[in-house]
Amino acid sequence: MPPAGDRVQRAREALAANEHWYHTIDLAPGVASPGHVDWREAAARILPDDLSGRRALDVGTFDGFWAFEMEQRGAEVVAIDVEAIDAAEWPPLHRDSLERTAAEWDIELGRGFRLAHELRGSSVRRVVCNVYDLTPEAIGGPVDFAFLGALLLHLRDPVRALEHIRGALAPGGDFLAVECVSMRAQLVGLGMPIARFEPTHSQFNWWRPNVRGLISFAEAAGFHDVKRKGRLMRPPGKREMRTWYCALTAKP
Repeated sequence: MPPAGDRVQRAREALAANEHWYHTIDLAPGVASPGHVDWREAAARILPDDLSGRRALDVGTFDGFWAFEMEQRGAEVVAIDVEAIDAAEWPPLHRDSLERTAAEWDIELGRGFRLAHELRGSSVRRVVCNVYDLTPEAIGGPVDFAFLGALLLHLRDPVRALEHIRGALAPGGDFLAVECVSMRAQLVGLGMPIARFEPTHSQFNWWRPNVRGLISFAEAAGFHDVKRKGRLMRPPGKREMRTWYCALTAKP
């Protein structure tokens, strides 16, 4: 590993090379990417302490925060994402404006991952694969542990995506999701599974369920033993990104 001073300088150069980071990631001592959401403190409460000997999958990796965290805990990690930012399943109502903004801001999906991957000396393998196309063959075989972070919100068909994630898990594997939930739906749902439909007033979002709705998404996709893990969370982040999240675990 290069001397600390060299790592810090390279990390600062990486920050200059990528203006738009989604995740806050430690790149070198005292240098972290200015992400929209900072999961660093919460990760210890969410992920297992030890993933040694397990093959793990990070679905929708973006800058790679969760993939690197699983690797740090001993897992062999494969991470998937779409090829480019405009391949995201944006609501048609806003797609034209979002594509223009992405071009104007020079947002390149995978750039942050590549920079962080190199700086951290990571062995995580990133595979271009839409979650709807996910199969064990697409990622070199089944995985023992699958992680999904804040992606269902942006999908037109969250249950179909969850079916494909379940299909990539080996028998006896484990699924962990950390997904956005609607506090409004939580308060008015009275324990019923409901979700807010958001594409007419949100540029990026389709469905924001309450906790029971999120659990029902997973159950409808064929997962069993679906359980909420811990309390609802609201990690630090930029004001426009501050929202509530729920962690849940399940078996395929």
